[in-house]
Amino acid sequence: MNARAARAGITAVFFVNGALFATWASRIPALSNRVGATTGVLGLALLAPAVGAVVVMPIVGRLLPGRPSRMFCRIALAGLIVAIMLPALARSVPALAGALFVVGVTNSTMDLSMNAQGVSVERHMRRPILSSLHAAYSFGGFAGAGLGALAAALNVAPLPHFLAAAVLFGIGGLIATRFLLAHDEDVDAHAPSMRWRAMPSRLLLIGITCLVCLVAEGGASDWSAKLVHDDLAGTAALGAIAYAVFSIGMGSGRLITDRLWVRWGSVGLLRRCGALAAVGFAAGLAVGTAPAAIAGFAALGLGLAGVVPTLFRAGADQPGVSTGPALAAVTSLGYLGFLAGPPIIGGVAQLTSLRFATGLMVLAGVSVVLLAGAARVPDRVENAGETLDACDPGVGSLAGNAALR
Repeated sequence: MNARAARAGITAVFFVNGALFATWASRIPALSNRVGATTGVLGLALLAPAVGAVVVMPIVGRLLPGRPSRMFCRIALAGLIVAIMLPALARSVPALAGALFVVGVTNSTMDLSMNAQGVSVERHMRRPILSSLHAAYSFGGFAGAGLGALAAALNVAPLPHFLAAAVLFGIGGLIATRFLLAHDEDVDAHAPSMRWRAMPSRLLLIGITCLVCLVAEGGASDWSAKLVHDDLAGTAALGAIAYAVFSIGMGSGRLITDRLWVRWGSVGLLRRCGALAAVGFAAGLAVGTAPAAIAGFAALGLGLAGVVPTLFRAGADQPGVSTGPALAAVTSLGYLGFLAGPPIIGGVAQLTSLRFATGLMVLAGVSVVLLAGAARVPDRVENAGETLDACDPGVGSLAGNAALR
C-alpha cells in the first residue's frame, strides 16, 4: 500500500472519529432532557464512556500484537457508527449510561487501533506525522460539534441527527480504511506479553505524564466556561469562547508540533510544551480578568497540543513491548486522568475557589516539564541502521525504527 495513501486514509479515520464522538457529546442537553436526568445524575452517567475505555483498552492492547490494526479500525468504526445511535434511543438514566458505556468501548477500541496504525504509517514514512493526525481528530470534533449545534438550533431530535452524522462521516471513514496499511511495522510484535504489574518503569512514567496532561485537558473542557463566567465575572458568551479558544489552540498547535519534534526531539518538545502551558495559564489566572483567562486557555491549548502525540510515539517505541500493549498502557492511564481531573478540580473548588482549583492545571504543565525525560528512548541492542534518530538527536528513535533494519 502506498504510504501517502495510507497517510490520507488514517488522517480521514482520525477526523471521522473526532466527528462521531462530538456528534453525541454536542447533544448532551437533549439526551439529558429525554431521560429527565438531574445535573448530578447526568454527571455520573457521563462517566460511563471513560469507564468503558479503561475496561476495554488493556484487552484490545493484548489482542493487537501480530494482528493488523486496519482490521481493528474497521470493526471499531462500524461499531461506533451503531453505538452512537444508542444514547438517542435511551429512555432512562440507566439505559443512557449503558449506551454511553458501549460508546466508550467502541470509541476507545478505535482510538487505540487508529493510533497503532498511525504509528505504523509514521514508521513506514520515516518521518513524524502523529501530531497532524491528532489535529485531524480535533478538526473532526469541530465539524461534529458544528453539525450538532445546527441540529439543536433547528430542533432536530438526536436520533435523526445521529443517523445523518453516521451517513455523512461514517461511510467516508469506512471507505478510508481501505487505504490503511495491511501489515503493521512493529519490531516487537512477537515479544512476550507485558504484565501490567510488571510494566517497565519508563512506560509507567510516560503513562503518568499522559495522565497529568489529560487532567488539564479534562479540566479545561469542564471548567473553563464556569471559571470565566462565575469566578471572573465574564459574560456567558466569554465563557463559551474560553473553551473554543482552548480547542482552537490545541488543534492548530498540533499542525506544527511534528516539525517542532524534528527540531527539538521528544524531551525538548515536551519541556517547552509544558512550560508554555504552565506559564501561560498561570499568568492568565494571576491577572484575574476574563480576557486574561481566555488568553491563558489559549496558551494552555497550544502548550498541551503536542504532549499526547509525543507521549504516544515514545510509548510505542518501548523496547521489548509490542505497540498495542504499550499504547494501551499509556492511553489507559491518560483516560484515568481525563476521568479523575474534572471531579478533583471540582472538589478542590468546593473547599477553596474555582480560580484556585484550576491552578492544578498549572501543576499539570509543570509535571510535564519534570517528567519529560521519560520520553527519551533507550538504545536498542541491535544496530538500527538508518533511522530518524538524526531528527531526534540524543532522544531515541521514532517509534519502532528498528523495523527499518
